[in-house]
Amino acid sequence: MKDVFVVFESRESREKYSQNAKRFDDSVEALSKIGIKVDRVMCVSPSDVGGGAEAEELVSQKGLGILPVAEYDGVVVSEGEYPSDQVLADWLDVPDGVLSANKQMPPSINDMEPPCTCGLNQQTCARKNDQ
Repeated sequence: MKDVFVVFESRESREKYSQNAKRFDDSVEALSKIGIKVDRVMCVSPSDVGGGAEAEELVSQKGLGILPVAEYDGVVVSEGEYPSDQVLADWLDVPDGVLSANKQMPPSINDMEPPCTCGLNQQTCARKNDQ
């Protein structure tokens, strides 16, 4: 599972959080237009939340009343509410201006360059000058 954002929801969660569900629908549509996919699973029983990730365990413990649950690469990033535009922007690296919020989360540790250890300053670093 790599770069998969899934929202598990139910008819009851859509009714309970109707305003946020509508906003979320609009956000998913805007993301779709720029090629960012958000998977959605309409659940009628706890067994609909599968895959062996955190959402499955959460729903098996707390029941469908905890929905909606958003999961990114198997990790729960939001529960009991639809993910905000800020959550979507941060986790999905959405370009500024697509949603009502822009990315604020710092880059993943895997996206950052390792510090230079050559002993030279930033202006004379051989590795930096090779780029």
